[in-house]
Amino acid sequence: MKRPQILVRIACLLLGADAIHAAAPQVAATQPRNSDQAVAVEVREIVITFDQDMNTAGYSFVGGGPTFPKVTGKPTWRTARQCVLPVELEPGRAYTIGINSASKTNFKNASGEPATPFVLAFTTGGGTAAATAVPGKQAESVKQLREAIERRYSYRDVHKVDWPAAWKQFEPRLLGAKTSREFAVIAGEMLAATQDIHIWLTEGGEIVPAFRRTVVPNANAKLLSTLVAGWAQKHPMVAMGRVGKDTGYIAIHSWERKYAPQLLEAAWAALEELKDAPALVVDVRFNSGGDETLARAFAGCFLRERKRYAQNVNLAASAVTGISAPSSRWIEPTPNRPAYTGKVAVLMGPVNMSSAEAFLLMMRQVPGCKLVGTRSYGASGNPQPHTLANGVTVMLPSWKAMLPDGTEFETTGINPDIDMQTKPGDFTQHDPVLGRAVELLQK
Repeated sequence: MKRPQILVRIACLLLGADAIHAAAPQVAATQPRNSDQAVAVEVREIVITFDQDMNTAGYSFVGGGPTFPKVTGKPTWRTARQCVLPVELEPGRAYTIGINSASKTNFKNASGEPATPFVLAFTTGGGTAAATAVPGKQAESVKQLREAIERRYSYRDVHKVDWPAAWKQFEPRLLGAKTSREFAVIAGEMLAATQDIHIWLTEGGEIVPAFRRTVVPNANAKLLSTLVAGWAQKHPMVAMGRVGKDTGYIAIHSWERKYAPQLLEAAWAALEELKDAPALVVDVRFNSGGDETLARAFAGCFLRERKRYAQNVNLAASAVTGISAPSSRWIEPTPNRPAYTGKVAVLMGPVNMSSAEAFLLMMRQVPGCKLVGTRSYGASGNPQPHTLANGVTVMLPSWKAMLPDGTEFETTGINPDIDMQTKPGDFTQHDPVLGRAVELLQK
């Protein structure tokens, strides 16, 4: 289940601060403004203003790939509330810049409370990068986009939108778009109303986002390395160590295919080192998914027999209802890899979606395994491409994911076995979710 991922481009460590607990900071204003179009390429600074004084010892500008601007210098704090990122912009480009993320939280106030993640998106004007649309193609593309949404979007009845009103508002702008890039940006603005993270567009080989989620993880990435004894980074996305008495710990932050096969090899190597530990914590609280086959290859190390972990139905034009009969998804024991037979707890939370949620369902099939944390995000779409006449491609979910009993969990998520309601301030010195899992395993 592929989708656009945010990669770290710049992150600076924030120094610790002792202060009273305060509300999480919010982005109050940006320059350029969010969703601005035709931003002048002469702009040389991205300015982020917060709603309260911040600790100016750190920052987390997050992003990567062609949608992240070229950085020309070190970010600086102009005031206690305003941080500036020097950039060089190119004409005809769509840019996205993250302010904090699920795992990068160095924008913090004086009390150490991380800012709520925010994504700034804008497009620049001019240039040849955004090729002029072929006359007449926009009308045909609008028709194709409308048909795709009506007939090829599996969660249309779940992520509800007042589509007549949406088309009334956006169709004139789509028809008037001077370039395919402008069309994609406007379509993304319209599709953002679905609040479906598995919808996005591409134009000219670049991603044009629609809905952008903001979610605060139920963990502190910096703190974990101090709480886990013998912390060892086996891979950028895999770490291991030990917690409590005779309890192993493995963190896996992604299932993205681009990290294969090294990611899996690192995870298997960590499991091999810990296979004799009586108990094991698997921490996926920063994992937002990727490739379900990678998740299955690791989860299979904990099973001794084939198990059904999920179901799904797919859009099917040949079916009377337009939806296929349910299909089961199964997990098999992974051959020729470490086999773990001790007690297991999986740490989960709101960052988990897509293939990360599939992993939770796989691990729920492991005898005695407990999911500890908070409810997952609830998003699994298997998006498929639909190319329009003007060259823009829209990605739309093609299935409805379900629990093994057939219950859909889009927007509702997967509930943990042990529910731990927490707030970011709970993770400044301790990790209550990890602590509860260790306590559970050592009983």
